Amino acid sequence: MHRVLVARGGALSAKSGLGGTHTRFLDLLKSGNVEGFHCAGSLEYALTSNPLKKGFLRWFSHPKKVRKAISQQKIDLLHITDQEQAHLIPQNANIPVSVYVHDLFHIFPTTMNIDGEVIEIGDQNPGFLRKRDLRNLRTGLSRANLLLCNSESTKTQVEQNFPNIPAIALPFSIDIQRYNPQINALPFPDWFDKSCQNMLLVGSEEPRKRIPFLIRTLGSLSDEEKSKFIIHKIGFESSPKSREKVEQLAREHAVQLNWIGGVDEHDLIASYQHANALLFPSAAEGFGLPVVEAMAAGTMVLASDLPAHNMHLREEFLVSAENPDAWKEAISRQLSEPRDVSELMIKDAQRYSDDYFCKQLSEAWKQLFENKIR
Repeated sequence: MHRVLVARGGALSAKSGLGGTHTRFLDLLKSGNVEGFHCAGSLEYALTSNPLKKGFLRWFSHPKKVRKAISQQKIDLLHITDQEQAHLIPQNANIPVSVYVHDLFHIFPTTMNIDGEVIEIGDQNPGFLRKRDLRNLRTGLSRANLLLCNSESTKTQVEQNFPNIPAIALPFSIDIQRYNPQINALPFPDWFDKSCQNMLLVGSEEPRKRIPFLIRTLGSLSDEEKSKFIIHKIGFESSPKSREKVEQLAREHAVQLNWIGGVDEHDLIASYQHANALLFPSAAEGFGLPVVEAMAAGTMVLASDLPAHNMHLREEFLVSAENPDAWKEAISRQLSEPRDVSELMIKDAQRYSDDYFCKQLSEAWKQLFENKIR
């Protein structure tokens, strides 16, 4: 039985994207379902608002703690749960190290042009300290023995930027049964409106999420159609300013927007189970977790036809990212449909089960110890 030390930096909330996947990863490893491996411990530190302390913890104290742990404890494998903590990989580590890569958007920022709109993917102008941080992350990733990528799209980006490091596509999982309304039915959310359709918008306000595009498209619907729905925005805002901009844009286009913010898993699942649809116009995703979550709840999904989230859905549920009229037509069609649990969505979500993820993870890690990957 191989002993795995799991590490990350600051203890992000389980309500956040990276925080939630870290927590679930630990739970899966501790469950005993990753054959041949067990959790020997985890390392993280409490978040702080003090910039000096934050820098000290991230760049000096915590990396030292990780180095000490793998040199003094009986550890067979170090696993870093996201690419933003790759600086924790020690030089000349005496054990294999794997990193789960969600995306490389911030480590290698770029832009996209969609129908004449230039969309920033990642931070285009990082400050001095962040530039140093990014160099450390790139160096850390180049020291890994295995990069586990959450999609084929992410794997392609990894192979382009780290051609000498073995990479495997390993889509993450969710607790399928918890989302299924036929198994775990949750009550109608208090913030939903029973008099109209409840649409979900889940995620941050990063430019790649294309929230302004969606609101402008919704605003182009007729007044009668706009009276038939409300958009519930779930997810921690990137900043108060970004929230203000989105809410102002919604007012200008007479789109009903209910800003929910961060919620716990129970409320998130309830929202998926009772929503009429998830609208997901994103330009780029490492994985696109909200799409899979909505599918598992049997909820209709309308998503842009771009990677990596386009891998989850059948073609009929994908909408051209470059065609506002196609989005307008798809949303108008959805407004005429009654809310129903989609057996097709639930069926297609089964490939993201915990059992399948644990099996694939075990096989990937075993290769490190069978000298197939080093």
